[in-house]
Amino acid sequence: MSAVRRALAVLPVAAVAMAASPAQAAEVKTLPCVPLVSGQDTMPVVATGLTPGGFTTIYTTTAANPTPRILTSGRLDGLGNFAIATRPPSFTKVDGHLETFTLIAHDKTNPAAPILATVPFQVVRFGMTRNPSPKRPRQPVTYTARGFTPGKTVYAHFRFKGVTRRTVSLGTAEGPCGITTKRMRALPTRVRYGSWRAYIDQSKRFSVKTRPQWIDPFKITRVLR
Repeated sequence: MSAVRRALAVLPVAAVAMAASPAQAAEVKTLPCVPLVSGQDTMPVVATGLTPGGFTTIYTTTAANPTPRILTSGRLDGLGNFAIATRPPSFTKVDGHLETFTLIAHDKTNPAAPILATVPFQVVRFGMTRNPSPKRPRQPVTYTARGFTPGKTVYAHFRFKGVTRRTVSLGTAEGPCGITTKRMRALPTRVRYGSWRAYIDQSKRFSVKTRPQWIDPFKITRVLR
């Protein structure tokens, strides 16, 4: 079972709020990509230009599920603004890794002319996957790392019996969701039978203190003929 080591971070609600335009046309904002690193993840939501002192409900939709789902709701301040840290929406598929959502702020203070503001964003599951699932250590597979800091290199440290046997660059994390892929052997180093761990992070030199860090344990066994 894979594991993740997470660095504590302050949710940038204030930063998103500062980036909002002066209250004229209604707007709703969040991060371009929301990473899911643990079960306690939150995302910032900021709405502006709504009815001062009114009430807003925040919804999300997806292409696969266009029916709006309530994300959160709350009272607007005297300038018609709203800011909160809330739980991200769930993936349409339980085993999803990346999905695009539409964020919707609905202000129905005036039922005759309700205000709507929308913006697209993505949710990514932090970690690494191999495709296909390897059956042999020398089998070519595609490594995909997601949710890392964009613009920085992602590394895979292959360790056996507490020793780093090889460190491989998976490439530069790209796009708002920090994704990179690389085609290579499932085990890109000498085959040793037993329990291994692949540590995925953005430090060229391995350390158990690196955060965030994805840990993928696997075992290589002899095939009897």
